Parts: sequence; C-alpha cells; structure tokens
Amino acid sequence: MRMMLSMLISLFTSREILRILGVEDFGTYNIVGSVVVLFSFVNSTMISSTQRFLNFEMGRKNMDRVQHVFSTSFQVQMALAAVVFILSETIGLWFLNSYVKIPDGRMWAANWVFQFSILRTIIRILRAPFNASIIAYEKMQIFAYVSILNDVLKLLIVYCLLLSSLDRLVTYSALGCVVSICISLIYMFYSNRHFPTCRIDFKVDMKQVKAMLSFSWWSLFGSVALLATFTGISFILNFFYGVAVNAALGVANQVYGAIASLSNSFQSAFNPQITKTYASGERNRLFDLIRRTSRYSFFLLIIFAIPIIIYCNEILDIWLSKVPEHSVNFCRLIILTSIGEALSGPLWMSVQATGNIKRYQIIISCILFMNLPLSALFIWLFDFPEIAIMIRVAVIFVAYTFRLIYLRSHIGLALRPYAKSVVVPCALCATVAFGLAMALRLVAHGHIHVIILAIVSFAICVTCIFTMGLSKDERKSLITFVSNKLGAKAA
Repeated sequence: MRMMLSMLISLFTSREILRILGVEDFGTYNIVGSVVVLFSFVNSTMISSTQRFLNFEMGRKNMDRVQHVFSTSFQVQMALAAVVFILSETIGLWFLNSYVKIPDGRMWAANWVFQFSILRTIIRILRAPFNASIIAYEKMQIFAYVSILNDVLKLLIVYCLLLSSLDRLVTYSALGCVVSICISLIYMFYSNRHFPTCRIDFKVDMKQVKAMLSFSWWSLFGSVALLATFTGISFILNFFYGVAVNAALGVANQVYGAIASLSNSFQSAFNPQITKTYASGERNRLFDLIRRTSRYSFFLLIIFAIPIIIYCNEILDIWLSKVPEHSVNFCRLIILTSIGEALSGPLWMSVQATGNIKRYQIIISCILFMNLPLSALFIWLFDFPEIAIMIRVAVIFVAYTFRLIYLRSHIGLALRPYAKSVVVPCALCATVAFGLAMALRLVAHGHIHVIILAIVSFAICVTCIFTMGLSKDERKSLITFVSNKLGAKAA
C-alpha cells in the first residue's frame, strides 16, 4: 500500500513538474541529468560489490569482516566521488556545452542544472555503503519510512515552484538537490546508529580494496552496457529529434520508475537471502528463492502494468495537462522492459553471489550494449523514435534467456522446473488477464468509464494470479497470512 501511494504521488508530481516547467525545460532537465549519469555509472558496480561482500561475510557469520568490508567500501566510494567530480567538471561540462542540443537562451540554466546534478550524484555515491548495509541487515522498514518522507518533500517542491519567482528549472534542480542531501543524511545516521559494523576505519587495506575492485572491474562492463541502455538512448533521441522527444522519454521514465520501484523494493528483501544462501551452500533453497522471487516479481508488476498498457492513452490524458508526442508508445514499451528486468533480477543476483563473474559480465555486456548501435541504425533507417525502445525490450529478453542458460551451467539451476514454476504460470496469467481486460476495453467510453474499467482490470489481474499463478499451498499460506493480519487489526 505504501508503494501504491508512492507511485501515485510520483505520477502526480511528475505531471505538475511537466506542466510548470513546460516540455522544453522538462526535456532539458532529463537530458542534462543524463550527462552526469554518464560519469557516475561506476557507482552502481561498487554498490553491487559492497552488497555482495557484506552478504557473503554475513552468510559465513564473520561480523569482523563485515565491518572491514563496509569501511573499505566507503574509502573506495570517496575516491570514486572525486573521480566523478573531476570528470563531470571537465569532460562532462565540455560535452554539455558542445554537443547536447539545448533550446536557445537556456544554456545558462542547463549549466546550473548540471552543477546540482553533480552534487546529487556525489551524495548518492557516498551513501551507497550505508544503503547496502541497510539491505544486508534486512531492515527494509527504514526504506518505507524514508520513501514516505521523500514523497512528501516532492509535493513540497511542487508547491515551492508554484510560489517561486526565480527561474523554475534552476529552482527545481536546487530543491531536488537539497532533498537528496537530506535523504542521504538520514540513511547515513540510521546505519551508523543501528549497525555496529558501520564504522569507518581510514586505515587502507589494499588486499580488500583489490578484491572489491577486481569484482567491480568485471561488473563495470555491465554498468557500461546499462549506460548504453538508458543514457545512451537518451542522447541518440536528442541527436535525432531534440529535447521534445526527451520530454516524452522523461514521462515514460517516470512511469517506468514508479512501476519498477515495486519489484525493486520487493526484490531488495530477497537479494540478501540469495547471497547468504549461496554462501552457506544451501543449493535447493537457493533455487527455490530464485524461482519464487522471479514469479512473485512478475505477478506484482502485471497487476499494475496490464491496466496501464491497455488504458495508457486515457491515463496520460488524465494525468498530464499536455501529453508530449510519442509518450504513450514510449510508456507501453518501457513497461515491458521493467517486466523483463523483474524476471532477470534474481538471476543476475545469483551470479553476483558466486563472485565468479568475469565471463558472465563480458557476454551479458556485449548483449546489452547492442542497444546503442542498433537503436542508432534503425532510427537512421526508419526515422521512428519508438524503435529504440522496441530494441531495448528485445535485448532485455535475449539477456534474460542467456542468464538462465548461464546459471544452468554454473550453479546447476534446472531449466525444466524453472519453466514449470515460473515461465508457464507467468505466461498463462498474463495472457488470460490481458485478454479479459482487453475485452473490457472495447466498451470503454469517457474518462470516468475508463477509470472504473482500469480498476476492474486490476481486480482481474489479482484474480488470475490467485487462481492460476499460485500453487495450492501458496494460496493457503496467503489466505492464512491475510486472515491473521485482519484478525490482528480487529483485535
């Protein structure tokens, strides 16, 4: 329920930001932020590295090593923050002013946005070990509380923009930076106070640094590929079509972020267990975790994805005061990418748990990196911006297939039981739910009618999942869980 509330607030604030800033400034904000992401992609590799080493040592119940991993990770993140700052203020600044298409008279505002984006990125880099520790200790409730605070602050930003007499693009960037700093400080304070292993020792252990950097080095290939998937496509679309299409992609990314946050939050509770279970050698339990996490993540997403895909045009029309061209198709396609990523999440986490990622990262990076040249080629050939997201969807599902094959050969994940417990029920539920919801779509007339039918489609998805997606034992467990919760509330 908290994630649903967060999603609604996110969509509302996105609509208001687009209305207040306008299409050009909104597109400028998205493309300028992408320039900084271009130099901060290494951070994601260090987050994965820290997460893996923390959970692995916890699985072995070696708490002294857990503290050592945290301290080393923070040292590495400090060095990384310095590198990102230097690269952003030199190459990044040159690239922004030389090659990014910004509307006339708005380059000065774009440069302010760029500076605030750099500061936000550095703060996020420094907080990464603290977030990794929260997940490793499985204290997920803090993410819920901070997320609620973050949503409230987003609403406050919208209110401040309405009152501001200053340049609204610059003001929005500055306020977003302040919120990011506040949220980061909360995570740091909580971790330092509640986890005895979150203590920073500035004595450098080069052996540990080398181990983490060696692991991160191969993860770097995956981060570069993801950069091509997200930021690279933004630059390609900007090169061919300008900031107007970036605004449409920005709208789609807002929807993607709201949808993907559901599975990401859900999987963050399972990821530590996957690494710990692998470290303890419980292979059967590991395989069961992989299958359940993949299936439940898929079910969680289609509950929201199917109604949004079917009624996307009407939803965007209600949501936005002015819908940028191509937004509807971008949203529908990008939701499919979130579904593929949700299925893949437990698979790549299992690979990370093994620590043997060199071959995997090389191959998966080559697959994902194909987004960039294929998108540029097909846009040049067909002059059709949606084709970039179509290619992204196809590549993600090719990568998903490769991950399954890789895990079969490296940790013994049996594909037949996986297909029986994941692929078949997921495909069956999605097909039936989409077919029934699409049949309702034929009788939709007017916004109020659409809203009612979208809610009915939501109920159809839940019913299909309960009846066809869950096993008999899972249905019994779910009924018992809900009954106990309702009984506790009534008491």
